[in-house]
Amino acid sequence: MRTDGLGVAVVSGGGRGIGRAVALSLAAAGHPVCVNDTGVGLDGRDPNPAASQSVAEEISAGGGTAMASVIDARTSAAARRLVAEVEAWSGQAPTVLVHAAGTLRDGMIHKSTDEDWAEVMGAHLGVAVELTRALAGGLRAGRTGRIVYVGGAAGLVGNVGQAAYVVAKAGLVGLTRAVALEMASLDVCVNYVAPFAFTRMTESIPPVTEALASYLASARLATAADVAPLVVWLCSPDAAGITGQVWGARGAEVTIWSQASPAASFVEPQGWRPASLETQLRPRAQPHFAPLQSEFDLFGSPPVPVERQPVR
Repeated sequence: MRTDGLGVAVVSGGGRGIGRAVALSLAAAGHPVCVNDTGVGLDGRDPNPAASQSVAEEISAGGGTAMASVIDARTSAAARRLVAEVEAWSGQAPTVLVHAAGTLRDGMIHKSTDEDWAEVMGAHLGVAVELTRALAGGLRAGRTGRIVYVGGAAGLVGNVGQAAYVVAKAGLVGLTRAVALEMASLDVCVNYVAPFAFTRMTESIPPVTEALASYLASARLATAADVAPLVVWLCSPDAAGITGQVWGARGAEVTIWSQASPAASFVEPQGWRPASLETQLRPRAQPHFAPLQSEFDLFGSPPVPVERQPVR
């Protein structure tokens, strides 16, 4: 199979939403694509192989090269099996991974069940970890590759009623930094993209307030297709040297996020005590406190829509 210098790509969650848009765009750019999707519902139940198969067929009908896979890669054995299947199909090991798979079971932390946590953590973080482990040896041997973890702003700032989702997406930030550092001497670039697009996850949010209803109405201006160009670019040879970064995509807007580093430092030569921390440190540290904002606080305004050409 010819790839014209572009790596074979695995897109987890490629059957719907942002994953589907990315799979189609990677194929249009010339990547052979494995569309990996179990086809489960938003809550992780009721798998359906039609999701991955339909996207693979759509790619093939458009002249691209694709295979479908329904392997649930949240275990190391399953992830290795998926990589082996892709290599057998394409004739070469995959060197591009876009992890867009995920499920949702919202609930306040004191109400979420063990099953809820296991499902959400496994779908978002477990699959990313295991697919990365399965690909890592080949990427190191070939000294080249691209990984993009599709995260979320909630994983960077938090959200009410989504503790499991927030923790899983925050874990992807740590994974991004760790793998980027491990692969820093190679042409293996690892990035995190926090997208906003109107997908079935967004559509599932109940409009419990007037402000939220207005927000969801404007959310339709940002589509999954608007996120795909950033991901495809980060997966391309042109993105060499761009690694360990946190990106955002929302309609016509692309953002680059700051990352954790000390905001200020305070020294007490005699050592700090609880009383001096309250009277001396707190007044000096408080101007540097990070605001307690949710994803909605940051992105509650309408997205900047892409100016789309009329269909003729």
